[in-house]
Amino acid sequence: MNQIHPSNQYGRYCVPAGLEARPAAKAVLAGGVYEPETIAFMRAHAGGGDVIHAGTFFGDFLPGVAAALAPGAMLWAFEPNPGSCACARETIALNGLQNVTLTNAGLSNREEEMHFRTHDAAGAALGGLSHFTDAPGPGVTTVQTAMLDFAIPRDRKVSILQLDVEGHEKQALKGAYHLLHRCKPILILENHGNETWVQRSFRGLGYEKRGKLHGNFVYATTDLTV
Repeated sequence: MNQIHPSNQYGRYCVPAGLEARPAAKAVLAGGVYEPETIAFMRAHAGGGDVIHAGTFFGDFLPGVAAALAPGAMLWAFEPNPGSCACARETIALNGLQNVTLTNAGLSNREEEMHFRTHDAAGAALGGLSHFTDAPGPGVTTVQTAMLDFAIPRDRKVSILQLDVEGHEKQALKGAYHLLHRCKPILILENHGNETWVQRSFRGLGYEKRGKLHGNFVYATTDLTV
C-alpha cells in the first residue's frame, strides 16, 4: 500500500493511502493536528508518569505526546489493525521516538484472539473506525487482545490512560482493574460518558467526570480543570 508522509508542528507521519478522508488523516495531511486539545491536555498532565494510548491508528498522537514525557517515562501504544499498526511503526521511525512501545493488539478483559473488522462490506478500509465484531466474514480478520494488567509492568507509574477503541472501553477498563487501583491514572475515554458505570466498576477510587475534550470524556480521582 502506498503511504504518504506529511508533517505538522509535532513531527512526521505515515498516513495509509486510501484513508485520506478520515478526520485524523485529513487534519494531518493539511499540516494540522487532529484533536489538538486532547494532545495538549495529555502533554500538560503526563507529569512524571507513563501514558497509555490505545487506538493508535497511524500514530497521529505519538510524536506530540512522546515529546512531552519526562525522562524515563514511556508511551505505551496499542493498535489491533495490522495495516494501521504498520503505519504507526513507521511514524515512530520517522520521528526517532525512543520512548514509545507499540503493540499490535487490542485491549480487553482477557487475552485471546477476537474477530476484528478492518474493511466494510464493499472492501473499503475502515482505518480508525475498525472495530471488534462477533462473527467472521469478508473484511474481518483475527487479532490478539491484551490485558493492561499484564501488558504494563507493575513497577511502572501510569499517569494517563487514553482509550479510542470504538465501543470496547468497558472491556479494556476491566482488563486494567489492578492498574487503575495501583496508579489511579487520568482516564480519557472516547464517547464513554457513563460516570455511574466507572464509579461502580472501580468503587472507592473516587473517579468523577471532570470535563470533555473534543468527543472524549475525562475522569480523574482529584480536582482537575479541563
